[in-house]
Amino acid sequence: MSDATNTGAGQDRAGMEMLATALASLLNEDTASPAPARSALVAVALGGRSDGEPARIRSFALRRADRAAEVALPAVDRRGLIYSLTKTMLAAAVLRFAARGVVDLDGAAERWLPELAGRAEPVSVAHILAHRAGLPDYGGRADYRTAVAAGDEPWSGDEYLERCGVAGPPVGAFAYSNIGYLLVGRLLERAGNAPLADVMTREVFGPLGLASATMPRTRADLGGLFFGPSPTFGDAPVAERYHPGWVSHGVVAMAAADAARLLHGLTEDYLPGALLRRMHDGLPVGGPMGGRPWVEPSYGLGTMVELDPAAGPYWGHTGGGPGVTPVAYHAPGPNPVSVAVLLDGEDGALAEWMAVEAIHRLRGGR
Repeated sequence: MSDATNTGAGQDRAGMEMLATALASLLNEDTASPAPARSALVAVALGGRSDGEPARIRSFALRRADRAAEVALPAVDRRGLIYSLTKTMLAAAVLRFAARGVVDLDGAAERWLPELAGRAEPVSVAHILAHRAGLPDYGGRADYRTAVAAGDEPWSGDEYLERCGVAGPPVGAFAYSNIGYLLVGRLLERAGNAPLADVMTREVFGPLGLASATMPRTRADLGGLFFGPSPTFGDAPVAERYHPGWVSHGVVAMAAADAARLLHGLTEDYLPGALLRRMHDGLPVGGPMGGRPWVEPSYGLGTMVELDPAAGPYWGHTGGGPGVTPVAYHAPGPNPVSVAVLLDGEDGALAEWMAVEAIHRLRGGR
């Protein structure tokens, strides 16, 4: 069995040890990923949303049994890039502005984003947050992939827009768009009258107590972060070849405990109830996803949502990029649970299965 380090104590210890054993079994299974995970950082947040008591945060680290001789067990507080989980944080910041009447979610996005001027069909800020604004993406572009693999300097925001444009699928149809969230980042800077990192510190990191959260801006900022090898860079360490600017909307680095704390902290103490409900009032995005735990996948405002009542409900976000895969989900209820998983590999399905397994065990008391 993989080694595990448990930061829990007292009555939680046995439950965390059982959970670590179950998740280690998943980590040890064979995978078709070209970049399998060697180790995982897991954190859970338990209770504390309505009973006046603070949430209990428990963290542990795992490594594959067959890699124990060559991979050191990572420290549970090691920080990693959370890639597209950043979108949930960007959306939360926009909703904070909406709660204060600064941003109109259903008004024309062009109010803040003149980049959208001239499009045939107007879109709202909510359309962009929900990936229904008819905007393109760049993840599959050959020029993007080639430049990242070559270790090039990232495109500027304007260059992303010049290369990709702002015309895409029909407005209203779900179409995942990193370009959309690049525009969300610009909206936040304009509405907040400050650089994005400062806006995020003020609106998200500080209010939710995310002490480990930062927004890396240079290659040097990646030193010491949680990474595994990536096929993108061959034998070269990811931290030496990757540039965080290749995440066009900005990327957060944080510990797994703060990723769980993020999802657990999205309460009415942070946002008005109506806006919270909009975050996870998802619309379907298609049928079941092969090999992944989603049964009735949907997307709200910056959150992936499981609508199937037997499998869920839960919501949060999955991310992915060179050398690390982050997942953080929240399951509501009388005993709410939030789970975060960081893998030092590129295997979104495994990270999702581990998070969902943890939710079911903690929520169901297995």
